[in-house]
Amino acid sequence: MHERQGKILRLIVEEYVRTAVPVSSRQVCELGKFDCSPATIRNEMSALEQEGLISQPHTSAGRIPTEAGYRYYIVTQKAKPPPSQVLKIQIVLAKQPVVRLPNVEDLLSELGMMLAEVTGEAVMVATSRPWSRVVGISNLLRKPEFRTPEALYNLAEGIEGFDQSYQVLMKSASDEIAVLLGNEGPFGPGLASVVARCQLQKGVEGVIGIVGPLRMNYTRNIAIANKAIHIINQEISRKKTKL
Repeated sequence: MHERQGKILRLIVEEYVRTAVPVSSRQVCELGKFDCSPATIRNEMSALEQEGLISQPHTSAGRIPTEAGYRYYIVTQKAKPPPSQVLKIQIVLAKQPVVRLPNVEDLLSELGMMLAEVTGEAVMVATSRPWSRVVGISNLLRKPEFRTPEALYNLAEGIEGFDQSYQVLMKSASDEIAVLLGNEGPFGPGLASVVARCQLQKGVEGVIGIVGPLRMNYTRNIAIANKAIHIINQEISRKKTKL
């Protein structure tokens, strides 16, 4: 993929994440301020479609990213979220101190609720004991992806499996943030998850999964997951210091 195609794909992903509306070649031209004709942009979009990175949901509609398109974006996108977004994440997560929580499950539950508030997604928290909790499912029901009966049915199937999904998340999570798209993860083809693991106590690991539609803000949610793990590490260190 050459540089112009990469920029076009990035614009389509970011605009679709922002609006939930398929992106037209005219919008791409306006957003990217390309030094070429609209016909050239249409040809480039056709090439991206042939490579399976974008698709056209309806004949007269614009294009949307496919799972492969999101994956390419996640792997290649190096830009960090704006400092103002990071500051907002820090402020909201700092609203309710978790220092006084009696155990790691309470800590993860509290953090999960704050993450659901910040991200507008569902959040699963779990430990290797095993124990798990899911919060923010109502956030998913408000998203445009889940307004059709078929989409609601698929979401319901995914929700029913949430309690068993922590085992998959525990195996998928590593010291680095993992992003699971569609059937890569435990929640079904219409959902994605940003997963992070942390060491809670000796022999006890925790996992956080930010769960939303494929059209999620990956850059922001990865930054939030990183911040959440940092907060957990701080709190666990404080508890160990007091012992």
